[in-house]
Amino acid sequence: MKVILFVALENEFPTHLAPKGVKVVYTGVGKINAAIKVTEELFDYDPSNTIVINFGSAGSKLPKLQMYKCTKFTQADMDAEPFAPKTETPFDANGKQIVFRQNGYECYTQDRFEKNPKDGYIYDMEAYSIAKVCRHFGFDFHCYKFVSDDGDVNDWETNHNKGIELFLEELKTLPSPDGGTVDTPVLGTGIERCESSNLS
Repeated sequence: MKVILFVALENEFPTHLAPKGVKVVYTGVGKINAAIKVTEELFDYDPSNTIVINFGSAGSKLPKLQMYKCTKFTQADMDAEPFAPKTETPFDANGKQIVFRQNGYECYTQDRFEKNPKDGYIYDMEAYSIAKVCRHFGFDFHCYKFVSDDGDVNDWETNHNKGIELFLEELKTLPSPDGGTVDTPVLGTGIERCESSNLS
């Protein structure tokens, strides 16, 4: 079982905090950087034996400093009207919203910092790209976003790295491609190390 965790920035999730067996890959910021890095990384992996995860900070009017599992992904800044409705890529069979599961939040991905999030939506800058690469190559995809701000960049700077412990708790129950769960012994060492650290 391979577990690959994609994160935009190192300070959102430092490598040394990763549980044993989880490979951390930094994508950089934005849709293009994420698509390039994820495609490069997944090229030699088997989708039937690989868990792909994205974790990072996000903006939303939902309660801050909480973790949200996103299962639906929209390219929020795609606007090719009149060829297709806003957020849809024209002439692309997979250009609409990408859905991995119904039970979860919708993530709006765009190449700009959202200063005025719509109610109920979560905004980031990479998840849609990762989701689309995973769908194209047949990988399952799990995405967790920690709401650091509601459009205030100062809140992002203060809070963007405060979701690590919450995310590590989610890893303990992550389903594997074979229908089970990721074995606790595989993840245990890293989780115990994180829980004993003084994250702020």
